[in-house]
Amino acid sequence: MTGTIVLDNYPDWIGPKEIPAFEHLHSGVTVKQVTNATSSSAQVVLNFKSGQYDLLLSDTSDVGQALAAGVLQPVDFSRIPNISKVEKHFREAYSHGIPTDYGKVGIGYRPDIVGEEITSWHDVWRLAPKLSGQIVFIDLERDTMGSTLKYLGYSSNTTSPTALNKCKEALIQIKPHLKAFLNTNVGQGLVDGSTAIAMDWDYDVAVNQRSNPKIEWVAPEEGMHAYLEGFSAAKSTKHLDLVEEFMNFMLEPKEYADFVNSTGTAYVVPSASPLIKRSISHNSILEPDEAVLRKVEFDRYLGAKGVVLWANVWQEVKAA
Repeated sequence: MTGTIVLDNYPDWIGPKEIPAFEHLHSGVTVKQVTNATSSSAQVVLNFKSGQYDLLLSDTSDVGQALAAGVLQPVDFSRIPNISKVEKHFREAYSHGIPTDYGKVGIGYRPDIVGEEITSWHDVWRLAPKLSGQIVFIDLERDTMGSTLKYLGYSSNTTSPTALNKCKEALIQIKPHLKAFLNTNVGQGLVDGSTAIAMDWDYDVAVNQRSNPKIEWVAPEEGMHAYLEGFSAAKSTKHLDLVEEFMNFMLEPKEYADFVNSTGTAYVVPSASPLIKRSISHNSILEPDEAVLRKVEFDRYLGAKGVVLWANVWQEVKAA
């Protein structure tokens, strides 16, 4: 096998050994990684359309939109036998590519700074004036708007104009009290106390807790928005055979464990568990019970009109 494939990936969202090990196994192959901290599904789909990438990190919403736009290439799973190692419900939910990880959006906070227990999104909005400048939200529309919709009692996949308008109002209301919208190292400020509350992913809070055990994780009473993501192929790729080979390689338990151990994410390949750090495989934040999972709503593709509605609301929030 020979050639070069270009991977569009989130910053630091792969193990340090995976690409070098794959290139060593296939001496004629090069994997070039380009990192993008995109903040919306529309941006991810534009990357699919660009023709620059062979495979891309994309969540279920991105995949649905790319499929509708005709820029996603189905893969031949007979050439990816390790897909059988992925739990069935994740395989079914991520149909065009390989699922790699999932995550819940909840609340990380410092009780010693906040001064009281937080149990809900309502608590975050209520405490915002008191903790103005010490709160961080995620700079991704699906996660921040989805969580805000949960706060308001709606589905995090709604396309109702009324619900989305209330979502916009709620975000504009709290925005003056936010320290920042961030899409990398979201909860880092919780470690040194420069952030009191962070709307954050479960894996990020779990990682930061190891640096500072004062950090607490909350699965909000109103529910949580969540993502399921993986790698999918662009329609424009001329190296689908290499893409499929790389996907299969990434699902080898040893290589997959390198990814999980490096990112600290909740994982989808149970057979990799013996190779995964106990701090991850035995962490209740990353391996929640059924009561917590019942609060979770995963991304869905919003449809063409829904995507426009969401994008417009997000632009108005960011511009406010």
